[in-house]
Amino acid sequence: MNAKYATLLALFLACLLLRTTYEMLKKSGSVNPGNKSIFALVFTAMCLLWASWFTMCPMDPYPIALPDAIRWTCLSIVILGVVLAIAALTQLRGLENIGHLVTTGVFSKIRHPMYTGFLSWIVGWSLYHGALMSLIAGFVGIGSILYWRRVEEDALELRYGDRYRVYRKHTWF
Repeated sequence: MNAKYATLLALFLACLLLRTTYEMLKKSGSVNPGNKSIFALVFTAMCLLWASWFTMCPMDPYPIALPDAIRWTCLSIVILGVVLAIAALTQLRGLENIGHLVTTGVFSKIRHPMYTGFLSWIVGWSLYHGALMSLIAGFVGIGSILYWRRVEEDALELRYGDRYRVYRKHTWF
């Protein structure tokens, strides 16, 4: 494995760890999600996470050959994920402390369109590039995203109660 790939992989995993630690601290009440310095740190970590992901997959040291039909389908999945994440971000007009339950637009069908987009990026980009080691590392990312989703759902259910439970029954993921 070359040093550049190993560095990007380490950065990807470190950023996942930072974001997951933030979610754990937020859940326990040990960190204030309204703190602008903490938000800036987490936002920077997420930008580095995605920059490292999209950079490392094409240079994966263990490439696997996939048929073009699968590769192009996976690229379509990545593009769909980007569209979902941008649509959600545009609709939310923020990333933290939204202040109300969003149930319209893309959120009327998918509870977590940004996380859905992230999952699409991980699976789609690694398979588009036939990046075996990156796909394996991506499973750590998938586990992290599913944890972030669980923490967010618990907080939303606590805050909005039955309103959120009803919303959850009528939406996917």
